[in-house]
Amino acid sequence: MNNYSSNVKKEISIALAINFAITALIGIILFVLYEKIPSESIQYFGAVQMLYPAFATIITIKYFNKEKLSKPVNIFFNIFIATTIISICALFICTFFFSNNPKVLSFTIQGIIAIASVASSIVIFSNKNKDFESLNLEIGKNFKKVVIVLLIFVGLFIIRAGVSLIVQPDDSFKVSTLIFTLVFLPLSLFFSVVFSFIMFFGEEFGWRGYLQPRLQSIFGKKLGVLILGPIWGIWHLPLCFTLYSPKTPIHCVIFHIAYCILLGIFLGYAYMKTENLWTPILIHLTNNAVAVALSGGSYESNFTLKTLLLGIAINAIVFVPFIFTKEYKENNNITTNM
Repeated sequence: MNNYSSNVKKEISIALAINFAITALIGIILFVLYEKIPSESIQYFGAVQMLYPAFATIITIKYFNKEKLSKPVNIFFNIFIATTIISICALFICTFFFSNNPKVLSFTIQGIIAIASVASSIVIFSNKNKDFESLNLEIGKNFKKVVIVLLIFVGLFIIRAGVSLIVQPDDSFKVSTLIFTLVFLPLSLFFSVVFSFIMFFGEEFGWRGYLQPRLQSIFGKKLGVLILGPIWGIWHLPLCFTLYSPKTPIHCVIFHIAYCILLGIFLGYAYMKTENLWTPILIHLTNNAVAVALSGGSYESNFTLKTLLLGIAINAIVFVPFIFTKEYKENNNITTNM
């Protein structure tokens, strides 16, 4: 058991080192270039950053478990590695040579992500031998549970929005926008899976699919997820200083650490409940799609101490109860695929 824990800790350390090294390096470059590039270009640094967790994880898996990879999974992994490298190169080529035309960067990154997502979807959904069960990427696995948990999250999102409006009224909030977004959410999720799946796989495979079960196998189910939260939160630091809240970045970092701990409790529950990686992927897609729609397409927000504390409190009320569900009981088995 000690040898197992030692090996798992080694894998975790390597995956996190690669992930945070890339994030820090490109984050520093982004911070230096921040005032020299159009603001609309910064969101694509964020889009590419979503690839880093799975990229680091896949490199680690290939190093430790290459012989265990089936051919279809290896093909998918190679597509992902190539997508990440090409996307990073595209960021810098477009930023340095086409800085006055942000549409070039937009078209290039969106094109790379779309092509990679379509190619990955074909590889995954055309597979008949269930090779992707090793990644918990079989869409049909516990499908009813996946739908139910996704609907629970939508309900929680509505509750959060309602409580926020009661506690702190916002004239810019439009109920019609929320209703419209939710009505067309199934269609939005379908197109997002087809054309941007690879970004959300990038985060959820790295955090939930790989890191969560390994941390839980060492520290226990509850503590493992609670440790993952601040790791995921601090990973957002470069974006807090450039994209999410450049005027109040410290508040943004604090909020993201707290939010990732709290949302991570629900995502941890969702992944354990369904044993299907599509669940956190679809929840992540839903969260981003609705949040961006309600903010009018803007990623930026300014925090005050009041909005920071209220945001943390509301998310705590909504998400903390899930850590007391049966999925977090220690006598349940923890499986670490790959």
